[in-house]
Amino acid sequence: MRPWVNECRMRRVAVILNLAPAVVFVLITLANYGCGTPRATLDHLAAEGSIDKGAPVKTQQRIEIAAPAARVWSLIVNARSWPEWQKDIQSVAVGGPLTTGMRFSWTTGGTQIHSQVRLCEPPKRLSWTGTALTATAVHVWELRPESGNRTLAIVSESMDGPFMASFYSSQQLADSSQRGLSALKKAAEQGQ
Repeated sequence: MRPWVNECRMRRVAVILNLAPAVVFVLITLANYGCGTPRATLDHLAAEGSIDKGAPVKTQQRIEIAAPAARVWSLIVNARSWPEWQKDIQSVAVGGPLTTGMRFSWTTGGTQIHSQVRLCEPPKRLSWTGTALTATAVHVWELRPESGNRTLAIVSESMDGPFMASFYSSQQLADSSQRGLSALKKAAEQGQ
């Protein structure tokens, strides 16, 4: 055997052994900070109207709206109008009102999200899955009619992906969801 072949093999082994602790560190970090629930599982959860309760980033927020559920529902399923009443959303590309199976893309905070509706039960529940970069999410709306033509709007969301909790916290998601609910309340109560 040529001497340089043994030297090359020894270098490769040395590189692999030196990389092993780094690889183990990355794998442990990914396990601790979210690698992402399998997409099929997220699709199933969304189709049932549930979020990923094991995700590193999640929230559930609610607000009472002085408007009937049908009016609130019409604002939620008319995704094309979201930027008009929810200033955190810059744009939405969609073919019509949201229905089960429909795909749509939207931009919020400069990030484009590709979503698909998994559940549409007018005027009660709507959910979708979404992806942005390496992140995955499940978003669920629930509307509960209340006495006096009022509606309790509940939004639940889970987010996962490599290092998700390092970049975006559950508190940030809660704040964003609450801003969205407040904007929905204002639009519904003004009769938009």
